[in-house]
Amino acid sequence: MSVITHKDGVFYGGSNFPIPSHVNFGRMFVDKLLQHKNKVALINGSTGESISYTDLAKKIVNVATSLLKLGVRQGDVVAICSENRIEYLIANIATYYLGAVSTFLNIAYTKDELIHTSNISKPKFAFLSPDAQKLHFDTLKNHTTITKFIVFGDVATTEIGFDKLTLDDPNGSVFPADFYGQAQTALILYSSGTTGLPKGAKITHLNLIVTVFQSSTQPDVSKSLLTVAPWCNTMGIMTLTDALMLGKTVVFLRRFDESLYLQVIEKYKVGELLIAPPVLIILSKSPRISKYDLSSVVLIHSGGAPLDSDVITLVKSKFPNLRNVTQGYGMTETTGSITRELDSAPKQGSVGFISEGIIVKVVDVETRKALGPNERGEICVKGLVLFNGYIGKERGDDYDDDGFFKTGDIGYYDEEGFFFIVDRIKELIKYKAWQVSPAELEAVVLLHEAVKDVGVIGTPDPTAGELPTAFVVKKPGSNVSEKDIIEFVSTKVSPWKRLRGGVKFIDEIPKTGSGKILRRKLRELIPKKVASKL
Repeated sequence: MSVITHKDGVFYGGSNFPIPSHVNFGRMFVDKLLQHKNKVALINGSTGESISYTDLAKKIVNVATSLLKLGVRQGDVVAICSENRIEYLIANIATYYLGAVSTFLNIAYTKDELIHTSNISKPKFAFLSPDAQKLHFDTLKNHTTITKFIVFGDVATTEIGFDKLTLDDPNGSVFPADFYGQAQTALILYSSGTTGLPKGAKITHLNLIVTVFQSSTQPDVSKSLLTVAPWCNTMGIMTLTDALMLGKTVVFLRRFDESLYLQVIEKYKVGELLIAPPVLIILSKSPRISKYDLSSVVLIHSGGAPLDSDVITLVKSKFPNLRNVTQGYGMTETTGSITRELDSAPKQGSVGFISEGIIVKVVDVETRKALGPNERGEICVKGLVLFNGYIGKERGDDYDDDGFFKTGDIGYYDEEGFFFIVDRIKELIKYKAWQVSPAELEAVVLLHEAVKDVGVIGTPDPTAGELPTAFVVKKPGSNVSEKDIIEFVSTKVSPWKRLRGGVKFIDEIPKTGSGKILRRKLRELIPKKVASKL
């Protein structure tokens, strides 16, 4: 771990990075792939399809050559709309290599969300998986700036087949873009939209390069990594590229399926898991988990939401050789991690130390004064990983007077420099004079043996302001009642944190692709006559 300094309530991560003068992450990535030669780079856990590091690098350069002939130029925006698959990564890195800009359109988007995000980035070219073509082709063709579509596979359509782009061209040559030391936009990512419509965040090649060096402090290339995080979000794509830069074998799935997930761990003897907290909770409480050999798993990485200490204890009881469950904290605007917990220095419940290339302070929400150890406030960040702003949006109130980006997250650090995340400012429930953390209540509700999943919000109330309300997914066969859960929670929390808004039973908790609870979707389930009372 690099040296972390702390002065006047501000933490400074290390910043000694060997930045290449061309500042092209795509070129740097391909160069690194070639060092790992014929080792297996990627395995599709669903199909068994795999690709070596050498072949992955070769296909990236071939696709970059083909894209250049199709008219893709430096600065052009290229969209990718697909589930996780090997072609996804090839298309993404080939775009970087040319100096064009990637953007990811989530295949799970609704028509309106697809139009909204593509209107932000205005792509000229698009890669589609066959599934994305069936779902979204008409919308993208009729409502966006896209002029050429490339479909993964050798498809019998009027569109361009991806397989043709990967062929060797003896007469073709492509030179990776050289930015001559300048930080250029590489990727447009969309904020998760937990509290509103997504915004387009501009991620630079420099951001990506620095983020890779954050991960190089704890490599263990002998252990394969299993990920189900969608590559269209920050956690998914950054973990994937970081692992490949280190030379790991990455096993991936397009979505979480409990039985398949467990089968893949057993089949490929997976050593490390990357998994969002809600999915990890579901997995750990599953009756199927005892039927599989999970002895190969030694490390679990969790991110996207706070993970309660009791849940970590439960997880450790399910994996016989598990050393640690490490947590990280980050966001799209910081190209991934702000803090990360090292396997060599864990502290249960924390999200670790600040990452390299970043500066962090915790400030009082009202006075904006930097706070000391164990004082809760808003986390603010700046540094080499900080994004280059939102498309079409002025800096405004997103930054403070010292240039720190205001994350909107509430947290604190202890005397040793470990950070802890409490909740988001906008998600805190305001009950009378008290602030109640939804994440804290969710952790308590999940301790009930009959609960499979839960999301907590505040229900508007004319007297109290908001009442803590839980939306609960029961375990199959359970007959737990609203009263049972309310009484269970009341024995474990302070009076102002009780579920005074009641318990609503639903079939599924709405979440983003990275596993964050979409509380605005839960708020839509509150009757309008109740919401209008606020």
